[in-house]
Amino acid sequence: MGKELKEKGYMSLSSNAEISMLEVAQNIGKVFRVPTMPLVQTLTPRQKENELENTYSGNFGLDEFPFHTDLAHWYVPPRYLFLRCAVPAPDVVTKLIDSRDICGDIEASILSRSHFKPRKRLDRAANLLKIKQGEIFRWDSIFIEPANSNAEELTLKIQYAISSAKYISLNLDRNGQCLIIDNWRMLHGRSAVSTQSMGRKIERVYFDEVMI
Repeated sequence: MGKELKEKGYMSLSSNAEISMLEVAQNIGKVFRVPTMPLVQTLTPRQKENELENTYSGNFGLDEFPFHTDLAHWYVPPRYLFLRCAVPAPDVVTKLIDSRDICGDIEASILSRSHFKPRKRLDRAANLLKIKQGEIFRWDSIFIEPANSNAEELTLKIQYAISSAKYISLNLDRNGQCLIIDNWRMLHGRSAVSTQSMGRKIERVYFDEVMI
């Protein structure tokens, strides 16, 4: 794994916009297939009323996306996400918060005693999750929910920490510009989308590991 990615939890790089996203990705990391998604996903702004409730667009539409972990409801979320700009939008930014700034002041005992569950059951079972699980830090205000009183307390602490934390804003504003995010460490979100930025298009894949 690259030194910058290890130290910062994210890494920006450029790619040849004429080369396919999959080819670029395969030269960077071990691509992970999410069973319910295309290998390469295309992210575009979508109106809330046109989308399903089990998506971020179905919950927030063109409004700001809150900070979250991708697939936080999985027992082991994908390790990295890789984003590449296909059509830029100068006024839309990707926001990042380091989880070390979120949970650094939260007692380990609260983290260990707090159990969460997916909003919907997986495989007909209510799988219990922890926000901090080994190397994994996960958070999602929509798709996981507290399963005990400790988790309710922890939710308030995390929400307060996120609201007061400093975040990084990155703009994928050039064709072929890329961003790798450590999904076990960094929370990410998106700023609101204006009418002039409806053409924004970002390509995404997930990695099991990064080889650069």
